Amino acid sequence: MATSQHIVVTGATGNIGSRLVHYLLERGHRVTAVARSQEKLQPLQAAGADIRPGDLADTAFLTEVLRPADAAFLMIPPNLAAPDNLAYQAEVGKNMVQAVRAAGLKRAVHLSSIGANLPAGTGPVVGLHHQEARLNAIEGLHVVHLRPAYFMENLLANLPLIQHMNIAGSALRPDLAFPMIATQDIAARAAAAFAADLPNHSAHLLLGPRDYTMAEATHAIGQAIEKPQLPYVPFSYDDAKKGMLQGGLSESMATLYDEMTRNMNEEKIMVHEQRTPENTTPTTIETFAQQVFAPSYQHVSSSAQPAA
Repeated sequence: MATSQHIVVTGATGNIGSRLVHYLLERGHRVTAVARSQEKLQPLQAAGADIRPGDLADTAFLTEVLRPADAAFLMIPPNLAAPDNLAYQAEVGKNMVQAVRAAGLKRAVHLSSIGANLPAGTGPVVGLHHQEARLNAIEGLHVVHLRPAYFMENLLANLPLIQHMNIAGSALRPDLAFPMIATQDIAARAAAAFAADLPNHSAHLLLGPRDYTMAEATHAIGQAIEKPQLPYVPFSYDDAKKGMLQGGLSESMATLYDEMTRNMNEEKIMVHEQRTPENTTPTTIETFAQQVFAPSYQHVSSSAQPAA
């Protein structure tokens, strides 16, 4: 394999994609960064990437972007407001597969999720189960799937609760231990995957440094933002769903998250995964709380201060 490749990164302005672009540029690759917003792509262009603003559901656009590439990082960007989230994932996923075929792409790293091996019961992850199968069916494409655990960045959803009520909370059990991972570690593993000789159609769990409970995560956050007594409050499923709807999620997305949360609490999915040195990543919840959560909290808090 050539040491330097032309790699297309979809979802390039997200937490994973933006870091991946920088990691790949540092390794000497030519990178084309793809996302909807030209404005949000500008910092990646300044860092040395080619940028292509556009819609991943636009097959002609994506075919044109992928055609000259040696490899691509493929993902279905989240759309929390989609009226039918699984239908949205299917539409974007099928159009992406059509573009990959038409472009003759040879290699891909696909962002999937823990639980994507299961055909049902995992909420929005079901859409990634189907996308893995679609990509595996493309003749001539060497594809590997990354299946990361619960993103530590999901904890940022607690910012309004902490700001207004001095609590963190969700419908997840406070004592349920499950794997959490920082998105910077997912990006690092994706960058490494382009240089590794991983088997075609293989799926790779990424489980973070260890399993954490929401109570432990809240404690780490509280320490980082100088609120050491910050409590984690378990919500009822109904109250959690109402909160998601008030936060702008569609009924479809809130229902899918509710399904996933119930099955996690009952320890049917995404817990008790076998941990190995290969699927363990370095960033701890304490490091995440200091480096990511605390600055976000400080920004939100300062933004909420009335002007003098």
